[in-house]
Amino acid sequence: MNNFWQRILTGIVFVIAIIGGMWWHQYSYLLIFYTVVLLGMLEFAELVRARPVHAQIGWAVVLGSFWYLASFFVLSGAISERWLMFVVPLIMAVFITELFRKSNTPLLNIACTLIIPFYVALPFSFLHFLVFKGGSYDYLLLLGFFLLIWANDSGAYLIGVRFGKHRLFPRISPRKSWEGAVGGFVFTLGIAFVLSLFIEQLSWGHWLAIGVLVSVMGTFGDLVESMLKRSVNVKDSGSLLPGHGGVLDRFDAVVFAAPLVCGYLILIRYMF
Repeated sequence: MNNFWQRILTGIVFVIAIIGGMWWHQYSYLLIFYTVVLLGMLEFAELVRARPVHAQIGWAVVLGSFWYLASFFVLSGAISERWLMFVVPLIMAVFITELFRKSNTPLLNIACTLIIPFYVALPFSFLHFLVFKGGSYDYLLLLGFFLLIWANDSGAYLIGVRFGKHRLFPRISPRKSWEGAVGGFVFTLGIAFVLSLFIEQLSWGHWLAIGVLVSVMGTFGDLVESMLKRSVNVKDSGSLLPGHGGVLDRFDAVVFAAPLVCGYLILIRYMF
């Protein structure tokens, strides 16, 4: 099977799993995306291991898992927001543990430990704000968010392969083009308008604004991950998804887009 068809098949299975998880139940949503968060943290840990730094992977996974799961149950109304305070002693534990490791790079070890949950678990926890409003679960906004993410990726890929001539950021990602970025932007705005016709929680103007945020920040997320991978001389963050690389390769746009979309919804008073 050549790379194109492998990419298509993997993409279909991937989309079915994501949409099915968020549609079935709030706990199937939690299971799917916590799996993504866990695998993403482990992939990021492998990137960190490519340099002479000794991050505390165990504490990184515990810290990221706690924040992601606790924020889910807080927003669902199952537990009090006071549970989130326990993230402070978990962070302190990282510093205290480093005292006993006798490493020559304690500052780098601590920094690389904390960046793993910060880069992966924290951005994904913002997705909870898209599915919970007043403790009630509704997956439609999250579905719309991912359709915009996929529209941007697909548009950039299709237009970039066919018409891409001017490099967008050659120092970081020599294959990405301005034509592809513009194609992804136009595709995303088109899907945003279509979404406004079917998901009526937001007006067409708000959907277009979210489309702009998703396209721009998704592109930055892609470039930042390329920068991180280039810094440790790897092509993909992992090999879990044939034809697509790793989990972080597939969700790099979410890392940057989700917090900004959530912030926008707060600013327009959709939430809180």
